Amino acid sequence: MKLKNIFIVLIFLISSNILCSQEKKFIIDDYKKIDKNEFVEIQKSNPKFIIKSVFENGKPYTKKEMDSLIKNSKIQNYTQIFLKDTITNELVILNKELSKEEIKNKVIDQKRKIKAEKEYRNELDRSILKELNLEDINGTKFNLENLNGKVIVLNFWFTQCKPCVAEFPELNNLKEKYKNQDVVFFAITWNNKETIDQFLLNHKLDFNIIPNGKLIIDKFKIPHYPYNIVIDKKGKVEYLNDVLVFNVLKKLDNKISDLLKKQVVSH
Repeated sequence: MKLKNIFIVLIFLISSNILCSQEKKFIIDDYKKIDKNEFVEIQKSNPKFIIKSVFENGKPYTKKEMDSLIKNSKIQNYTQIFLKDTITNELVILNKELSKEEIKNKVIDQKRKIKAEKEYRNELDRSILKELNLEDINGTKFNLENLNGKVIVLNFWFTQCKPCVAEFPELNNLKEKYKNQDVVFFAITWNNKETIDQFLLNHKLDFNIIPNGKLIIDKFKIPHYPYNIVIDKKGKVEYLNDVLVFNVLKKLDNKISDLLKKQVVSH
């Protein structure tokens, strides 16, 4: 009888612990909210920080969970809150489920943002740039003054973008075609130098590579990747591939050729 009672007590304790662990919610007040940029900087400069990703109920946010949300088209129903705790050296990404009202407002905000950015790019097309500041992976700096008289080609990409990487051979051929002419090619990415250096061990890209390019990406309101912009010798924006179309690189080639011919005629 005593053994039976002990067994019942053990079952009760185990069940209680399971229930408690299931109901243990993540306590956001134990952490300080930070923005994504600060989160990334802490992650890069403080390798000792523990990083974890969780749901509000404390359940780990794993790749399996993410894949499930994507498969069921529910990933957009979540937003990420970035947190840190300097006492425990911990960084946390809290994946918060949005309410129906929040989802509705998010969709409205996204549509408004997309529309505003498209209008901005339309205004940018055929306009004269007031400034353009770039620093490549080797520390060389470029601006409109030292690029004056050159056709400028800006290719926007990132290391995890498969379509971007797939067009590298054609981009390299384009660079080779115009190597003795007044054309300068830049490949702009938000990836940092360390990531790019590792990436280039297995990939070839002959452009001047611009790391940490978030400011320039935001400046042009880049909507997708890969993306290309061409600027003429006087700083005028002459080409933006604002839609996903076929033969983008052929159009890019034609635009570069046209701009070079125009300069010859003007002389």
